[in-house]
Amino acid sequence: MKKLTLSVREDLAERAKARSRGLGSLSRLVEDFLESIDGEGLADVLCGELGLDCAEPLTTPGEIAARRPRALGPPTAALVAEMRRERAGRL
Repeated sequence: MKKLTLSVREDLAERAKARSRGLGSLSRLVEDFLESIDGEGLADVLCGELGLDCAEPLTTPGEIAARRPRALGPPTAALVAEMRRERAGRL
């Protein structure tokens, strides 16, 4: 565990302490919140609750795009445009 010092308004701190008494500790509430905004931490929690083996780290959309194989032919948009021109010529 890592001890963390937070600076918050006094009235907010008092309300948070009062609210946390019925829910556990204020430290646990802050930890839960931090896990909820951390995508990887949230995924780990969900994997555990669902009984899934999620040993692989999360892959970002940028990493997925970078791993895609390069196209060997012309772009799809060019092929579709050509097919439309051919069809229009037949009409």
